[in-house]
Amino acid sequence: MTLNQLTLVFCLFYFSLQSQNLKAIDSLMKLHEDNGFSGNVLYANKDSIVFKGSYGYANFEKEIKLNDNSKFDLASLSKQFTAVSILMLIEQNKLQYTTDIKTIWPNLPYNGITIEHLLRHQSGLPDYMDFLEKKSYWDQSKIATNQDIINLLTTSNFPLLFKSGTENRYSNTGYVVLASIVEKLSETTFEEFLQKNIFTPLDMNNSKIVRRIYKPDNDPNLTVGYFKKGNKNKPNYLFNDELKIYDGIVGDGMIHTTTTDLYKWIKALKNNTLISKSNTEKMFSGDAISSSTGFGLMIQDSKSLGKYVLHTGNWQGYINFMLYVLKSEEFVVILSNNSYEEYSLINNQLIKNGRQSTN
Repeated sequence: MTLNQLTLVFCLFYFSLQSQNLKAIDSLMKLHEDNGFSGNVLYANKDSIVFKGSYGYANFEKEIKLNDNSKFDLASLSKQFTAVSILMLIEQNKLQYTTDIKTIWPNLPYNGITIEHLLRHQSGLPDYMDFLEKKSYWDQSKIATNQDIINLLTTSNFPLLFKSGTENRYSNTGYVVLASIVEKLSETTFEEFLQKNIFTPLDMNNSKIVRRIYKPDNDPNLTVGYFKKGNKNKPNYLFNDELKIYDGIVGDGMIHTTTTDLYKWIKALKNNTLISKSNTEKMFSGDAISSSTGFGLMIQDSKSLGKYVLHTGNWQGYINFMLYVLKSEEFVVILSNNSYEEYSLINNQLIKNGRQSTN
């Protein structure tokens, strides 16, 4: 544990003794801000937001402070939205968990990959980033789209990493394929599907897909991602120009939203607003291949929290964390745009002090 971490742990203990209220959480978050954190946080207990706060800058160069409406790139936190989109199609009888993806794209050179394999990261599909970054497969001056990934999988005969349904290995490719299935079966873009079926019904008015190079967006509430931790007055703008080739791809990332909109999202899952209780339970559960992998979420269990679902996201300076405890109905979101990696410490502090504030 670093000196800064020890200092924060001590401060947590100190503030817990001195004050069991929301000021303790705010004080702790300001310590994280001084340590390099820039982002928004939220802690909710059952049907109430106990605490939310903004610390740092949406744009350091322009000195634009973060606020409740600041939109962050969710990176892999986006996968749960892709999963629910698929479950909605299943409930519309357009798909089944056992549907083989060759029935959708007959020319794909893979046999036996089902929808559930894709949802649970059990497809064995190769990582699309591994072949997009090679000039022999992709023109590095072009931005790839989902259709380009499907075309490459169809024509290039990349071998599976393992036989589908026999192992569990995290797969961005699987969720790109799932988003492509949503587009094909709904006959609309993935962006339009999310807006019509999820964001608008849930009043997630600060949520949308953003592809900043492929489809420039001048939304003033968009944050900028940064790389360097430490001196908040001199961060390094992260954008890696080599990564622009991925900017047209959706399903595994690209959703931008706020902490409050994510609270609306988790409430909808809890209340079975979008999908049935049985499908929600399946989404929040593992299987025989992997007890820790749900649909777009990971599943854990601990003595202190019981069963909970979580996920992280990391892309272009954004590091995000989301956790939902099933029994106590506690929800934590940490969205950071300055590569701040101490989210596990922040999570523990939000839960501990948030619980004290509700007692």
